[in-house]
Amino acid sequence: MRSSVIAVVASAGALIGLAACGSSSSTGVNPNPHPVNHTITISNSGFTPDTVMSAIGDTVTWTSSDAVHAISFIAALSPDSLAGSGPIGIGQSKFTIFLKGGTYTYLDDSVRADTGVVIVH
Repeated sequence: MRSSVIAVVASAGALIGLAACGSSSSTGVNPNPHPVNHTITISNSGFTPDTVMSAIGDTVTWTSSDAVHAISFIAALSPDSLAGSGPIGIGQSKFTIFLKGGTYTYLDDSVRADTGVVIVH
């Protein structure tokens, strides 16, 4: 699978990074000794699942199944202003490791009506 790494700007150490699936991030320290990967599939019909319950330090991976999609976090509905994913091509993935608790609401830039939530505790 071919993917590219993207940069992320985040405040207060909310996340380690948003990068191509399989890449590692060297910024921040993951406090979770046993992180879990939560997978979300993106399609033109929405996110599956559309809500993820995650522990601090877990990974959330978005994978596009049918078209080019891009994730944007809704600043007014998230604890921090997070950068979006950039394009995620068919079969490609991007992941985020959240290091701050809270409810993060995001949308698909190509299908603006589709939203999802990551609840980090």
